[in-house]
Amino acid sequence: MDKLVYLYYIILPVLLFFGAKIMKKGEWNEEVMSFDHTKAFLGFASIIIIFHHASQRTCAPWLSPFRIHHGLDLFVYVGYLMVAAFFFCSGYGMYSAHGKKGFFDKYFKRRILTLIIPTVIMWFVFFGAEKIRNIRIEKPILINTYSYIWYIPCMIWMYLAFYISFHLVKKEKAQMPVLWTLVILYMVLAAIFSPGTWWFNTPHLFAVGAGLAKNKEKRFEKYKKGYALRIILFTIITVAAFYVSNYLSALLATIDNKYNPFVHWLIELSGQLISSYTFAILVMLIGMKIKIGNKILKLLGGFTLETYLVHPFFVHAFCFSFIRNDALPLFYIKNQFLYVLAIIVISLPIAFLLNKVLRILKKPA
Repeated sequence: MDKLVYLYYIILPVLLFFGAKIMKKGEWNEEVMSFDHTKAFLGFASIIIIFHHASQRTCAPWLSPFRIHHGLDLFVYVGYLMVAAFFFCSGYGMYSAHGKKGFFDKYFKRRILTLIIPTVIMWFVFFGAEKIRNIRIEKPILINTYSYIWYIPCMIWMYLAFYISFHLVKKEKAQMPVLWTLVILYMVLAAIFSPGTWWFNTPHLFAVGAGLAKNKEKRFEKYKKGYALRIILFTIITVAAFYVSNYLSALLATIDNKYNPFVHWLIELSGQLISSYTFAILVMLIGMKIKIGNKILKLLGGFTLETYLVHPFFVHAFCFSFIRNDALPLFYIKNQFLYVLAIIVISLPIAFLLNKVLRILKKPA
């Protein structure tokens, strides 16, 4: 039964490419960065993030050897690549829409309050469960109670940065530089104060996406030239940088038995910054020739935020320990196929319902 987990390596590509249309020679998917097309991919990315977090509780190398059950190994390090796609598409979509009438009306209610409310709900779910189970939470309580919370303050910062750059800054030539300055400022502050590179290895894609939207006609014409070569180049760079980030420093430490924390951090971060950028562009390039979309992806793309916020609770509820590695499990599902299936089957309906409730807030009063 343990081998059933490998069925997911068949199911996931089918989910992504079922109903896809391959463009003929000389034809291009002009809707590659449209709302529907990007939402379809982000719906898929939200599922990959579930697999990513599940793999970190089953086969991540930092787990105790007797806790490791192989099968989901491919997903252990890929989470930041999916997040890069989210930031990239968000930046592109924000810039594309910001010129529409009323875009900045009730901006904080529609953009930021709808991030805060579900986050607070899930934070209290974690907090309540931890108190009931007498699980000790390390300081700072705000972050460590629900450690997946990092994405929300980052997204809030990006929305505030966009508001400042394209609403308060009136000089058009200064808008993109201001956005980049604010994004880089966040990354620097996160590098200083955050617990790890996942806090700041992808936000630059928000500015990259906005920049692409600003110059989309020229950029897409450029991408069409030497298209096959670009695909090859971006694939090689993505794979190489991904390898460098996640495996090289550990390999070097094994070879010469030396481990320099700063060198490791620098190698890891450099690889992540590069691979997150090239991966986002690579996905877009592939999308220029393969138009994805089906009913399941459309559905999943409609509540990606809620999926991200809800699923971690069940990742921990069904793994070998609840929240902390030294805590007792809540309901341990040892079989990896069933473990992932349980997370998805329970998380997605809850996330969908939460999304429906939050949509009411976005409606005009």
